[in-house]
Amino acid sequence: MKKRWSFAFVCAAAIYVQTAPSAPQKPLNTNKPICSAGAICFSGEVLAGNGFHKDLNDELAFDLQLEPDSLSYPAGEWMIAIHPRQTGSDSRDFATVVNGPYRYHNSLMIDTSYGFTAETEVSASPREFNFVTNCKGYSTEAKRLEIVLWPYNWTEEEANKALADLGSSPLGTGRLWITGSRISHANDTPDNKLGNIEWMRFTVEIRLPQQHRTKAKPVAR
Repeated sequence: MKKRWSFAFVCAAAIYVQTAPSAPQKPLNTNKPICSAGAICFSGEVLAGNGFHKDLNDELAFDLQLEPDSLSYPAGEWMIAIHPRQTGSDSRDFATVVNGPYRYHNSLMIDTSYGFTAETEVSASPREFNFVTNCKGYSTEAKRLEIVLWPYNWTEEEANKALADLGSSPLGTGRLWITGSRISHANDTPDNKLGNIEWMRFTVEIRLPQQHRTKAKPVAR
């Protein structure tokens, strides 16, 4: 039997998972990095074609992981990620399931996809993001996101609940400021003049949920 979907749900879900402006726009970098009380803060540098890794505590790690295009040539394209450190854990990313839009460029992506120029990408600061802090939270949010992205496989009641509950697990928050960069247009073509981020300096602030902070102390900065 074909399911009927309310116009309100279809519109709400579409807005939540995909927001594509008519022209790429991001806020200019007008804020200086800060480190809030109780936060884990650190700075780093990264070259095009290289990633960055930082253990946050005994359980979690921060990564600027290379996007697929960066593996074949030194492109300045990264994805902000939070991963579990436990031996035997898979490579699941605790941030992707709680940061929309899910079918468009979002704050986790530092790249020139969707028409964003390299200059626009490095001027967008701070980048704010959320993440779950354990595998249980990941599984819960991943299931909710699956239902929201493909609601026609579920009843409307299930889809409405998943949309309402998405992101309600205990979350950590993060901010990344890009404080320096070098951009090249040497490999631009007539059809692609977006540029490439050759080098980037950044500062990160990570805030964990209160119950998670008491379980493991931050590593030295």
